Amino acid sequence: MGVARREEHRAAAAAFLYALTVLGVLAGGAGVRAFEDGTAVYIVTMKQAPVSHRRLNLEKFGSSKAATAVGRGGSGGGGGGDTPTTSVLRKPRQSSPKPMNYGSYIVHLQKSLLKRTLRGEHYVKLYSYRYLINGFAVVITPRQADKLSGRKEVANVMLDYSVRTATTHTPEFLGLPQGAWVQEGGPQFAGQGVVIGLIDTGIDPTHPSFADDLSTDSYPVPAHYSGICEVTNDFPSGSCNRKLVGAQHFAASAITRGVFNASQDLASPSDSDGHGTHTASIAAGNHGIPVVVAGHQFGNASGMAPRAHIAVYKALYKSFGGFAADVVAAIDQVLFC
Repeated sequence: MGVARREEHRAAAAAFLYALTVLGVLAGGAGVRAFEDGTAVYIVTMKQAPVSHRRLNLEKFGSSKAATAVGRGGSGGGGGGDTPTTSVLRKPRQSSPKPMNYGSYIVHLQKSLLKRTLRGEHYVKLYSYRYLINGFAVVITPRQADKLSGRKEVANVMLDYSVRTATTHTPEFLGLPQGAWVQEGGPQFAGQGVVIGLIDTGIDPTHPSFADDLSTDSYPVPAHYSGICEVTNDFPSGSCNRKLVGAQHFAASAITRGVFNASQDLASPSDSDGHGTHTASIAAGNHGIPVVVAGHQFGNASGMAPRAHIAVYKALYKSFGGFAADVVAAIDQVLFC
């Protein structure tokens, strides 16, 4: 394996671990035991580059070199499945099928790996990861995990683990009112045109920190954002607006383990814990919102980028925290949007 390829694999693993840290989750000690039948959730990372790496290489080296690399079947170059350059991944046949984009291609590789390695055996695939890492979460036995680990296409097989919420600092501690806010035109404009994705316990869409009617000027949703807003009984239509532009939840690993309590944890982007609402308001809450707790006034609060938009990806829950498989699925969706 070449030096460049090894560095690419290390970078993918580092990106995965770094993302879990900076996006407000910490590894926990519980929740890693196997199910009664001996199976457990594993996260499998493949050696081939994810979509995000292809996009970065396309920007760095240009489409001509990327197209050459893809044509050779190499791992360098290429885009994210959203450019003509990367829509040439096909097998050399007499009657070639319709070209598939790179994201679809690596999902095909993942399915093929599972079928070839675990032929005739039972397994349950929970997620396909394409953007943060090229990999998947799957319910399998330790023996099956060892078989996957021995494949040359696989970079890493890791047992899923529980995660817990962490918090962050205030704009004043970071010196934003005298620093970045001044440079960006003041708190009324800081963060304008940016969508901040948050992986946490969800959000309370009725909180004034996320209202979009506090000013009379134009506040359009950025054209580059392509996320969705889930609609459920406790997160009804209209919960999203020009401030809160997207909201989804991820709980497949938790549900598979049987630890998900729908009445307490809420199978929706709605926040039953409060942590996600808190961190979202810290990141991009509206400027100058009064803070009142139990009738006591605690001044006015502002997010670090008060004019930014918010997209929420709920993967952490009140009763049990969360699991890495669900968190990675959330991050993967953030990178897609």
